[in-house]
Amino acid sequence: MFLLFGSTLAHAQYYDDEQMIEDPLVKPHIWSQLKENPTDENLWVMYFGKDLFDITAEEYQLYEILKKDLLNADKDFQAQQEQAKINRALSRAQVTQTEYEDWTRNINLNFGQIELYFTDKFSELGSEYVPYSELYEEGEYNLTQWVDEHESRLKELQDLQAINNGDY
Repeated sequence: MFLLFGSTLAHAQYYDDEQMIEDPLVKPHIWSQLKENPTDENLWVMYFGKDLFDITAEEYQLYEILKKDLLNADKDFQAQQEQAKINRALSRAQVTQTEYEDWTRNINLNFGQIELYFTDKFSELGSEYVPYSELYEEGEYNLTQWVDEHESRLKELQDLQAINNGDY
C-alpha cells in the first residue's frame, strides 16, 4: 500500500494541470462520492483512512490537488450545463428556415430581416456578413442576386463546417 501511495505522491509532484488524477488510492466507492461532493471532509477522512489533521505534508498536497481538480471538474460541468441552457434559448429565438423562405418571396419588402438572418447565420459559422448598404450605398446592385449569392456562400460555409466536423 505504501509503495502505491508513494508512487501516487511522486506523480503529484510532477502533476500536469491539464490532467486530472483519477482515484489514486483506488477506493472507487468513496471516490465516486467525492466526485459528487468534493467539499465533504468526512468523505476525505474515509478516503485517506485518517483524520485530515493527521495526514503528512505529502498527503495534504495530494488532498489539495485532488480536491481542486474535483471542484474544477464540477465547475466545468456546471458551465457546460449553463451554456446548453443558453444555446437552447437562443435556438428558440432564432429565425426558422420557413420564416426565411417566406421573406425571400418578397425580397424588397423583407430585405432588412433577410440581412439579420444572414448576419446570424454567418456569425454562427465563424464568418462575417457585410451588409449590402456598406458595399452598395446607392443601391446599384440587384437585391435578388445579392440574396442568391449570399445563400450560396452560406451553403458553402455550412458544407465546410460539416466536412470539418466529420458530418459529410
